[in-house]
Amino acid sequence: MDVQWMRWGGMLAVVLVLAPLLVIAQGQPREPRWDNARGWPRGEIHVTNDWQDDVKVSMWSSRRERIGEWIITPGANAVPEADGVQIKVRPRYKIKVGDDWGWVDVGDVGQFYQGTWYVSVRNVWRATHHERPEVPDWKR
Repeated sequence: MDVQWMRWGGMLAVVLVLAPLLVIAQGQPREPRWDNARGWPRGEIHVTNDWQDDVKVSMWSSRRERIGEWIITPGANAVPEADGVQIKVRPRYKIKVGDDWGWVDVGDVGQFYQGTWYVSVRNVWRATHHERPEVPDWKR
C-alpha cells in the first residue's frame, strides 16, 4: 500500500511542477522566425499601389544590399525586376515607400500565397509611419 501511495504522490508532484510551465508556455504566442535558411518562403513579389499618387518603392536584401527602386502608378500592380529578371524575395527583405522614414520587412506587411509575396503600398506606408504623430489619421 505504501508503494502505491508513493507512486501516486510522485506523479502528483510532477504534475504540480509541470502544469504552471505549460500554462506559461501556451500564453505567449510565437512570432514567425523568418530568416535566410532554406525552407522559408521565397518568391516573386507583387506590389499593388493602392495610393492616389505615383509611389517610389525601394527594396534591400536581408543583408542590406540594395536591390533597386521602382515607380508604381496609382492602381497598378508591379512585379519588380532587377537586371531584367523578376526578383525573388524572402520575408526579411526590406521594403520602403517614398524617400523619408524607414523600411519594413516584407514578411511583416506581405501575404505569401502560392509562391508569391503580395504587398500593398498602403500597408508598407502604415507600418513605417505608425509612430509619426504629425501624420493625419485619414492617411493611416
